[in-house]
Amino acid sequence: MFRNKKIKERQLWNDEFVNFQPDSSPEAWEHYKKYYLQTLKEYDFNKLYYYNNYDQVEKKHGYNENGKWYNYVNSPSLVKDNRLYALHNNTTIIQTEDVEYCEATLRYGGDCDFNFNDKKYKLFMKIICGDLDASEQEKENAKEKLNKCKKNHHRLLNFSLMQAIGNMQGVKGENRFDRIDTFVYELNRYFSKTSNKILSASTKQNVNLLIEYLNGFKDIYEYCCKIYFINDKCFIKEIIRQGELPINTCADVIRYMDLAEKFWTKKEEYFLKC
Repeated sequence: MFRNKKIKERQLWNDEFVNFQPDSSPEAWEHYKKYYLQTLKEYDFNKLYYYNNYDQVEKKHGYNENGKWYNYVNSPSLVKDNRLYALHNNTTIIQTEDVEYCEATLRYGGDCDFNFNDKKYKLFMKIICGDLDASEQEKENAKEKLNKCKKNHHRLLNFSLMQAIGNMQGVKGENRFDRIDTFVYELNRYFSKTSNKILSASTKQNVNLLIEYLNGFKDIYEYCCKIYFINDKCFIKEIIRQGELPINTCADVIRYMDLAEKFWTKKEEYFLKC
């Protein structure tokens, strides 16, 4: 039975306690394995990988084999909270005595769908409190709803997998609210061949891999079905529509929070059926 539990940062992994980003932590991956394993068969869900740049582990270079560098290692970072990834099955991994190295590769990591962390909470609260046209009752209702959304930030219903190659998270994060509706809007523009903005945060070395990945989806509806477990085309169209709208007023914040609550409800309905 699905339970929308809150995921903490510090967790036990490989017999040691490590600080993780909750959406890519061992407990989050228990959830991902249950629901994504059958649809993302090209990825290794059985052996998760830290995928840290070697410089974040030790001030040394990665592994060089025949002129090719493998700069990512399966070791915890010393400078940031860690993330675990499921690597593509075709990833080349170099095993040395004490370290595993790999190249830049297709890989899935976790992502918070709607961002209601402390920083974003303050941004939303500032808009709510500063709206001179909103009534006091409307503001109080918005604050109450915002507090509920904040509690869901690091819960399983707000976690989904995202392809890490090509830095789509960077595109999503360009918006100051880290909006998923704007992200889905940009994805739909890519699938509709009207914009390539979704590729704009990628390095030149990785953009072709990102294109290869995205071209594996027929359209935005298949993407939302496989990644967010939402198969309601009318609702997906509503996400796209709202992704183009600004968030400037108390009413805008309420609209966005209503979208979040419906999004979580749709996902929960799917999980409870499985």
